[in-house]
Amino acid sequence: MTERRVLPQKRHAETFEIAWGGFDRRFAVTLGFYPDGSIGEVFITGGKSGQEIEAIARDGAVAISLALQYGARIDSLVSAITRDEHGNPSSIIGAVLDRMAPLGSQTPLDESQPVRSERTEGEVASPSTDQEQSDGRAE
Repeated sequence: MTERRVLPQKRHAETFEIAWGGFDRRFAVTLGFYPDGSIGEVFITGGKSGQEIEAIARDGAVAISLALQYGARIDSLVSAITRDEHGNPSSIIGAVLDRMAPLGSQTPLDESQPVRSERTEGEVASPSTDQEQSDGRAE
């Protein structure tokens, strides 16, 4: 088994919003980066705390984070997701992976992309304010 690449306590992060699921539903996505610029963690929040979609998004982000930390490539994850008959992702997890796909080399987001982006340097905490949650890394 491949060894897990652990993220430093202080790291660059970028946050953007993504629409998925209709009804003007928006999700906040935060990506945490290794010092070399590759993505090492993902947080997804959206919907009301306690809703199934919010739990699925958070759990999916943990799974993506662990996959990346164990060496999975973003393009491999993108090619494995479920898609509808038009080729669109069938879940918020797939929509986030598609949004990450242009990062192929796993470098920080291109500033020209039309999303709200907040950059931080320092400890990355969960973007959720409703309740405590894991930082996306299993110990």
